[in-house]
Amino acid sequence: MSCAYLFDGSWEGLLTAVFESFSTKRWPEAVLPEVDAQLAFDQEAVFVSSDPVKARRVERGVVRRLGSAAHQKIWTAFLSGDPEKHTIIYRYICAGLEQGRSIYCALAHRDVLAIDKLCLQTTHEAQKLHGFIRLSRMDNGVFYSRISPNNNVLPLLMPFFADRYSDQPMLIFDSVHNLAGVYNLTEWYLVETDHIALPGFAEEEIPCRRLWKQFYHSIAIAQRCNPKCRRSNMPKRYWNNMTEFSFVEKS
Repeated sequence: MSCAYLFDGSWEGLLTAVFESFSTKRWPEAVLPEVDAQLAFDQEAVFVSSDPVKARRVERGVVRRLGSAAHQKIWTAFLSGDPEKHTIIYRYICAGLEQGRSIYCALAHRDVLAIDKLCLQTTHEAQKLHGFIRLSRMDNGVFYSRISPNNNVLPLLMPFFADRYSDQPMLIFDSVHNLAGVYNLTEWYLVETDHIALPGFAEEEIPCRRLWKQFYHSIAIAQRCNPKCRRSNMPKRYWNNMTEFSFVEKS
């Protein structure tokens, strides 16, 4: 009977599942988060408890055997919103531990193609949000933005924004993954939360938002309007968090 490993959905839990697979010589058909896991009719569920020690051993083994570039690829794929990502990462690690560093460039390998696709969709969304995030100054001096990405890209965004706006205290809230990125002028870190209590906008913020929206409409060329092209380059799922689309001035 085939089996599926169920774990807590964390990075450490996934690496622990890899450890258990190699230590027991049992190779699951799927590796799934325990929450909402759907097994095939003939699959046996094997529950794996997250173990930081075992996870670190696997992580060190991945860096040593596959290389740091492959480790970064695995981490980026883990940030993907694809529900199959855990099984794909598991298979990639297993293949890499067997094949070694050459796995990174084995572009015809099924598992390499799958993990490269996850990395591409994650990094592509992060790159889009570099330009789509709109930071607003709040009454307490913090610059705030909300995002609603398909992938968990906040860990990729925070280094970029903390470096680019290093003199501004900042908070970026991912309302889909219940994660907040905080920059305090010294360092950035992530906080798991499903709610952010915000003060009002700073006094100078409303005129800035008004000017930004006016600028957006002023540079538009009506004769060259192409809604399909705009949605392709600026997906509608981002619009609610962008000042030029969402800002409505109160009378």
